[in-house]
Amino acid sequence: MYLVTPKQMKIIEKNSNDGGISYKTLMQNAGTQLAQFITELPLDLSKGIIFFCGNGNNGGDGFVAAKMLSQAGFPVTVVLMCGDPATEIAGEAFLDLSGESAEVLFLNDNIEKIFSEISSAALIVDAVFGTGFHGELPPQIKACFSYTARAACKKLAVDVPSGGNCLTGEIAENTLKCDYTVTFGYKKLGQEFSPLKEYCGELLVADIGIPKNAFSNIERPISKLEFSNMETIIPPRAPDSHKGIFGRLVNISGSKKMPGACAMSTLAALRCGVGLCTIASAKSVCSALSANIYETMYLPLEENENGEIAFSNAEKILAGCEKASAVIIGCGLGVSEDTQKLVEFLIQNLKSPIVLDADGINCIASRIDIIKNAKAGVVLTPHPGELARLLGITVEEVLKDRFGYAIKLSNELGATVVAKGVPTFIAADNGFCFLSDTGNPGLSRGGSGDILTGMIASFIAQGIPPAEAAAAGVFLHGMAADMTAENLSMQGMLPTDVIAHLPLLFKKMNR
Repeated sequence: MYLVTPKQMKIIEKNSNDGGISYKTLMQNAGTQLAQFITELPLDLSKGIIFFCGNGNNGGDGFVAAKMLSQAGFPVTVVLMCGDPATEIAGEAFLDLSGESAEVLFLNDNIEKIFSEISSAALIVDAVFGTGFHGELPPQIKACFSYTARAACKKLAVDVPSGGNCLTGEIAENTLKCDYTVTFGYKKLGQEFSPLKEYCGELLVADIGIPKNAFSNIERPISKLEFSNMETIIPPRAPDSHKGIFGRLVNISGSKKMPGACAMSTLAALRCGVGLCTIASAKSVCSALSANIYETMYLPLEENENGEIAFSNAEKILAGCEKASAVIIGCGLGVSEDTQKLVEFLIQNLKSPIVLDADGINCIASRIDIIKNAKAGVVLTPHPGELARLLGITVEEVLKDRFGYAIKLSNELGATVVAKGVPTFIAADNGFCFLSDTGNPGLSRGGSGDILTGMIASFIAQGIPPAEAAAAGVFLHGMAADMTAENLSMQGMLPTDVIAHLPLLFKKMNR
């Protein structure tokens, strides 16, 4: 399922208009779908339907629906919230409405009458501002919405609740919390985010006749991941399979202080089906893990005084990665002069795709441009704090537009960027974007990111392209966490419990 930004939706509508499906036709189709949805609601519409209409095309959609409902015999009131229509097609829709029995009122001239009708109406339809809105609502609309919010009637938004930001999911003060939203063509990106997601209520995506080729020149198309995508990305195993088919992964992670990060990323990779795995870590880490993880090989390395991998191992590690089909760098690696030099060396010399996580990112945060010199694909998995450091901005700035900043970093580096959060974005190096809303607050524990890294790297090692591997890793990581929470609770679950549920997830996929 595609999601669109406000900018993308404008391009799609223009493409449709240029291709013969005019703006006016799109408006007529939108109003028709809206009216149809309203008539099917379990409400006593004889009590009255009030349309709050703006002066743009969102209001025009409302005019079309109001006309149809009035013709069907329902009592309809149209409130002009911003004065007369300001666009040509909205003006035409308003003129078409004027010959019907619908009552038309101007907000500023009839406030007491409008409030009286709100108190007895069955449904309020918010068609004031559309998907391009950002900022604050005008004072007179805030006052009207404040009164409406306290009314017992149901509320329905046209495309988006007025005051909602369809890029970031932010809402303006006094935005109506709606019971229903009918959005047109495609779901809007911001409708996936809180708080706007909750303000939309039950959401219907209505087909308004946009042709498929209207999507053709959109930069960075956004696909919402679904379970069916996973069955396409991860192929079933042939009867004559052997370990050599499923790739070789080298995990350059861990330190004396953080051996668990290496362990969890390795176990997750193994549970996701990689054929051969090698842990390349400090001797103390290899010694500790080998007593419990039997299914991997080990490359013990000299360590510095802090128990981190010493830079003197660089050539040995490079030789150990010669046959690798994917490499992990960073889980629990530590940040020191040794590890900083090591990460930079490996990025510039490894011939295999790299998944760079946690301390791998932190080690080169001040010189992230070296990723441009990588010989194969790179996947970065930053949480908001790491993404902020990589871009040289604040966490607050990142949180306002994780999607935009993930794309910015991906474009600058030519890498796939997994911007972790709720939801998680994947800005892929192949020009596409993915969004995953699987997962739950039970993942809010140290180690969850290490598991995700192991999963993504495992899929890359098995021959899945980095963009699709990142998408599958994120979606299935969240889905396994949801299974874990259902069985164990969000409060009590641990990252290792998520690993334990991976086989059950793959069983569900018949893999």
